[in-house]
Amino acid sequence: MTQSTGRPTDAVDFHSEIAPNFHASYQSDANRLERVRLWSDLLDKYAKPGQFAYDIGCGSGVLACEMARRGINTIGIDGARGMLDIATQMAKSAGLTNIAFQQHRLPISYTKDFREADIIISSSVIEYLESITEALVFLRNLLKREGVVIFSVSNRDSLSRKLVRLIHRLTGRPKYFGLLRHFMTIEDIQRDLHASGLVYIEHAYFGRSDRINRLLSIFVAPKFSSNMLLVVAQKI
Repeated sequence: MTQSTGRPTDAVDFHSEIAPNFHASYQSDANRLERVRLWSDLLDKYAKPGQFAYDIGCGSGVLACEMARRGINTIGIDGARGMLDIATQMAKSAGLTNIAFQQHRLPISYTKDFREADIIISSSVIEYLESITEALVFLRNLLKREGVVIFSVSNRDSLSRKLVRLIHRLTGRPKYFGLLRHFMTIEDIQRDLHASGLVYIEHAYFGRSDRINRLLSIFVAPKFSSNMLLVVAQKI
């Protein structure tokens, strides 16, 4: 649903509409390719064949299919029908039989009927939700004891993010910035993990493959030259 200004007011509808272009960006966009490399490295570290996993806010299914290729039984969940249509076709084309997709608005309030997972991934999703703590509790409730969750959020310390936020306030572009509710630091995340009953394990920064952040990375630490913050936590 959109206002007369053309600015999106609903993250689900917006991402459903942009699904084809979003999926295509994984073929050439440097930051998307960097994202896949980093997530693949973390899956090498934390995921094992035969495990059961969720990809929460799976989008067009790129990372969900990556888990399924590793022999992980995977369910991708997203609210955007357009994204799920692409994800389903992608899994079918790859011959993946250990993956399924479900449409739900996030966060899901009642999870008792959901199977508990060994691992959950959630790429750049929870910053669109109303409450980070509520979102993390939702993820924790889907995990087995000692299960691992890997998620990413927009990095508030990013210098280029600060610039783009200013540009958005002046111009309304890029449109999706009007849907982002949270920009987080690692200190913010560690506080919210504690409040939600999850234990911090590690974090990394990514999203510095574009021209501005590549230049910034020569002069400043990754904390300031990366658009995204990726966090690993565990249910104890």
